[in-house]
Amino acid sequence: MNDRTTMTGLAPDVKSMVLAASSGAAFLLLIALHLLRRDLDPTWVFLSDYMLGNWGWLMRLAFMAMALALGSSAVILAALLGGWVRWLVSGLLGLAAFGMVVGGTFPPDPTGTPIEALTGTGTLHMIGASLDFTPIAALIGSIALARQSGWRGAALGLLATSLFTVVVMVAFVISMPPDHVFGHETRSALIGRMQWASYFTWFVALAFVAYSGRPEDRAQQWGIEP
Repeated sequence: MNDRTTMTGLAPDVKSMVLAASSGAAFLLLIALHLLRRDLDPTWVFLSDYMLGNWGWLMRLAFMAMALALGSSAVILAALLGGWVRWLVSGLLGLAAFGMVVGGTFPPDPTGTPIEALTGTGTLHMIGASLDFTPIAALIGSIALARQSGWRGAALGLLATSLFTVVVMVAFVISMPPDHVFGHETRSALIGRMQWASYFTWFVALAFVAYSGRPEDRAQQWGIEP
């Protein structure tokens, strides 16, 4: 077995490339949608609304790319972490990935639709969105990795980006109107975009950490005494 093969069967560099490629694809798809759908105000219309209309298939692809990025993150941290925290973190990320698949499968109701008027597909879309525990998983996983032997310095950047995801999540929750009715005066959708942006920063940091490996392992690989 290759010394870079893990219990998951894939070398860290392969998993890192899958994570980088999938998160990069999701990012580029979102940029394209913002250019193509300038009729939608990004300050109060949610990303999910891009699923409605002629370019909806691009948003579906973005959801699936995010699901793949989250799944890749779950696999990476399952290999890097140990004990019960491995299953907790990878389970939460896997649940978030499943939620992205649900969200990308069932189209939402337009932003501003009252709760009592939600359709069946719109309700399923909201259920998928409610499964996104990415910030919690990112924070727990980053802390756990930073506490492991040999990873503390390498994981500091990962921990910083995970804190960013949590801060944005809290801001998103606070921004939600009490009646859940969204309009031009609300800014939850804009913060929701920041939340996805925070995920991208964490994905990049995790891919880099997983690809680079522990500093002491790199030192041994190059014949340098740690």
